[in-house]
Formats: sequence, C-alpha cells, structure tokens
Amino acid sequence: MIETMNKYSFLVFEPEYETFLQKLRSLGVIHVRQNKDPNELDRIREVKARQDELADLRKSLGFLMDQHPLQKDQTPEDIPHIDFPQDTLTDYDTYRSQISDLDSRIKEKSRILSDLKSQEHELSYWGDFDPTLISKLRAKGVHMTFWTVLSQRYNKEWEELYHAQIIQTAGRSTYFVTITSEDEPEPELEFAEQVRLPDRSISSLRVERQSVEEDLKLLTDSKLYLAHHDQILDRQEARLADTYQMDNAYYQADRLYDDRLMVLEGYVPAKQDAAMQAALSEEGIAYVQEEIVHGEDVPIKLSNSRFGRAFEPLVKMFSLPNYWEFDPTPFIAPFFMLFFGMCSGDAGYGLVVLILATIFKRKVGESAKMYLELFQWLGGASVVMGFLAGTFFGISLVEVPFLSSIKDFFLSSDNLMVISLALGLVQILFAKYVAAFKVRHQSGTRASLASFAWPTMVIFIGLVVGLPALSIQLPQWLEYTLWGVVGLCVFAVFFLNSPGKNVFVNLGKGLWDTYNTASGLLGDTLSYIRLFAIGLTGGILGGVFNTLTETVTASMPIWAAIPVGLLILAFGHGLNFCLTMISSLVHPVRLTYVEYFNNSEYEGGGTPYSPIEEKVSK
Repeated sequence: MIETMNKYSFLVFEPEYETFLQKLRSLGVIHVRQNKDPNELDRIREVKARQDELADLRKSLGFLMDQHPLQKDQTPEDIPHIDFPQDTLTDYDTYRSQISDLDSRIKEKSRILSDLKSQEHELSYWGDFDPTLISKLRAKGVHMTFWTVLSQRYNKEWEELYHAQIIQTAGRSTYFVTITSEDEPEPELEFAEQVRLPDRSISSLRVERQSVEEDLKLLTDSKLYLAHHDQILDRQEARLADTYQMDNAYYQADRLYDDRLMVLEGYVPAKQDAAMQAALSEEGIAYVQEEIVHGEDVPIKLSNSRFGRAFEPLVKMFSLPNYWEFDPTPFIAPFFMLFFGMCSGDAGYGLVVLILATIFKRKVGESAKMYLELFQWLGGASVVMGFLAGTFFGISLVEVPFLSSIKDFFLSSDNLMVISLALGLVQILFAKYVAAFKVRHQSGTRASLASFAWPTMVIFIGLVVGLPALSIQLPQWLEYTLWGVVGLCVFAVFFLNSPGKNVFVNLGKGLWDTYNTASGLLGDTLSYIRLFAIGLTGGILGGVFNTLTETVTASMPIWAAIPVGLLILAFGHGLNFCLTMISSLVHPVRLTYVEYFNNSEYEGGGTPYSPIEEKVSK
C-alpha cells in the first residue's frame, strides 16, 4: 500500500534557515517539495557533474576489478603497488589525482609497449642481429639493403645482379637483402619495396619490452590496489548526496519580505507526523499543515508485508504508482509468482532457484537481499507448479512407479492449457475491478458504475452460458436473476459511462467501449496461453536431454557411461535451465506490464520518497 503523507509549510527567518535545515536533516523524515528545477542553480549543476564523474570512476574501477579478481585467500593489501602519498586512502581529491596520474602513466607505457612490439615485429622477419654490423660493412664499402616483395614477383636475376639473398618467406611476401659495393649503383628493383629497419636488435627490444611490461603491470596493480579500497568512494558519494540535498532544500524555499522569511514545503509520512511535530515544537520552528490538492506530485513510500516487499522491485522497475491510485504490488505478486512457476514447469529447476537464492541471500548486502527473497518465492512456486505438472529435471513423474498412487493428481497438458486461459481471464477481470475501484476512489461512485459493469457483465454471462454447458442446470428464477443483472450492466455500460452528458454521447461512447473491450479481452486472454506453451517446452527439452543421455551411453561400459552421461546432462539441463529462467521472467513481466497494467488503467509516474537526511558515512 501507499503510505499516507501529510504536507507542511515551514516558516523560518533567513539567518536561522541553515540551522533549520540541519534540524530537518537530523530528523530524516521531510521530503522537500520540488517547486523549482534544481538544475537552474550553478552549485547544484556542479554537484551533479561531480556525481557523474564519481559514477564514471566507480564504473571504471569496477570493470578493472572484474578483469583482475583477487585470487583465493588474497586480500587487497597483498596487491603490489607503488608508494602513494599518505592521505591517498583518506582524501578523495588525492585518491582521484592518483588514479588520474596512474591512468596517464598506464596510457604512456601502453603506447611505448605498442611501439616496441611493432618494431620487434618488423625485425622478426630478419632475425636477431646487431645493427652496428650494417654500419661497419658500409664503412668498408659494402652496402646491404633490405627489401620486401610479393613472392610471385621475386626475380631470380637479382641474385646475379645484386647478390640478393632471401632471408625469409612469410605468407605472400619474400624478405631479402641485396649486397653491393660503393662503386656499384644503388639497386632499383621493380615491384620491390625497400625496408628501413630500426637501429636496434631484437634482443635489446625484448629486454626493453619486458621492462616496460613489468612497469605497466606494477602501475595496473597499483590502480587495482586503489580500486579495492573503494570505501573512500562511498564516503564521497554520501558527501555529494548530502551537499546536493542541502543546496536543493535551500533553493526550493520561497523568499518573502525582501528575502527575510523563508518558506519551505515538504511531505512527512503520517506515521512519523507526531514525532516530527514534537521535535520542531521544541525548537520553536513555525509550521502549518496544508491540504494536499488532488493531482499534486506527492512522494511515494510503499509499505507492504514481507511477501509484498519482495515484489516491489517489479513495480519500481516499471514506475512507482502516483499518490492518487492503488499500489499494484499486492495485486500482482500472487499472479506473478504463479505465472513464473507455470513457465518454469519443472520442480527440479525451481528447487535449484530456491536453493541458490537461499545460499546467496546470506552472503550479499541489504540492497540485494530483496531480489534474492523474490527468487526464493519464485523458486518455491516453481517447485509446486513443476510437481503438479509432473516434471522433475525432465523426468515425467507420472511414469515413476512409487508415485503411481497419486498420478491422478498430476495435471495433463490439456489441464494446463485451460488453467492458463482461465488464469488470464481471472487476472484481466480482476484488473478491471481494480480500475473500477480506482475510478470510484478518484471520481466517485456514479462515475465508476460503467467500470464496475463491464467485468460484472462478463462474469454473469459466463455463469448463464457456462454452467449449462457443464451440465449444471440452473433454477429458472436464478437464470432470470442472472440475466437481470446482465441487463443492468448493459444499461450502465451504454447510458451511465459519462455522467452529466446527454444520452447520445453515452450511447456512442458505450458502443465504442464495447468494441474495444470485446476485442481487447479476447486478445489479452489469449496472451496467457504462452504460460502453458513455455512450461511445456521446458519440460519436453529436459526429457529430450535425458533420453539423449540414455541413448548415447547405452552401449558404453560403466566407467565411460557415467562421465559422458553426466557431461551431457550438465550441458543439456544447464542450457535448458538458462533458457527456461529467461522465459519464466520475461513473459510474466510482459503479462504484468502490458495486460494487467493496461486493464487496471495503471498510470504510474510516482516520485520516490526521498527525505532530507544525514547521508555521510561515519
């Protein structure tokens, strides 16, 4: 549910405003109303720029740590590094400066290393020799020139004319030298290209390259050392958030009487209202509680049970509800859990999800625990639905001998298809009732009559037509009563859909709504058949890999059959598990965001409740 908020205006003299904000921050319950765009203030733009810079730095360091994870039993202190200034790990500016310096040095060393590798590659075709020997030969009147040419264009006559010697043929090219005396003309070889070699040997290049690589590794390790000491980033992030909210709170206040009186508007959860009033009264701070106007952008704070809280990320990922509608979390949670279990379709896969989520939940931070608790619920639903579908790691439980006494309780594919469609119809009708209650909550009972009439009419027509089809005979009086309710619903749909307007406008709107609702109801309901299809596919693929394992290992000796069979099962079920989990998440999300939210007329667009509070890490 959405927590009730109270709105206040605080009146403070300008000289006392700074102290007042400090008091609000210590209370940690006031969400400042945004009357102005904070980006208009230079100080706030500067803070946001620094926050963006910090986010980029954190991303860069995170990428480095992913590339070079710590080895087993290794701590950040074990990473070799250069000597840093004493305050590097305590002062953010020094820390950032050292990172920047390391980046520059790493970039320069990488450039030098690239040049050395390029020179070494050029010399690799000619072998390892001392370039000074070439100079000595030239001093004696012997000129040695280096050439390269396409192998098919190499001319044997060059060996007679210029004493050409082939050094190496690599790929499509031939590398050779010509040897001439100073009295002979410089060779002019058609199609050949003269090569100007570095004035160093491969040996010296390799020595220098190894030295540069060692320097580069030390610099990279030094940056990695700093990356693993990222507590300073958390403190800086908290400082910037603290600065932002204080500057923003100062900017959002209205200034009256030549800027001598500051008026700040804010919202407080009703549950914390009394404590806030008591604290401000002790300080002698003047405040006025104001009425919240319909349509106002009131901050949203969700309050659900433990079960509901696990599914809040699904709502936040789409959009928080606005203050004037219902929190969809408790409404979508049971359906989403059920849909995930049906799409998974295998009790074994659900058990894996449940176990992994339970294990990792004990090892992660508070921010990640909610997601893992969500997967605990989803894994449990998969175990239940997979067992009812009669599949465990691709094994058909109906065919297991010791389960023969309960095989009648397993659901067939026909049962699952009908259940999928029935669940779809139930969720859509439920969504339409939610939409009707929303209209009643926002606009009154009279405006909501047509909204209530639509799902009610569908249900009662279903009873009148469906029950006799199931050989259930209705008493005549009951049948007439049901048709009477349907008639009232038709009247509401066609003549009460727009209270206050003339009958022809209502009739026209009713006809248009009838077309849209009928076509939408059919199409939306059919979307739910994928629940059956995805679950069935996962179970069949699991069985295929089991059969493949039996076929391949049937003629093998036991010592070979076991490892080969385990390899096939691990690969097959691993692949099927990944595909099934993706489908089991994507399709329920689609059904929630498209079918349910559309039929419940969910608006969203809520602003998260973010009180001004102390954020700097101690």
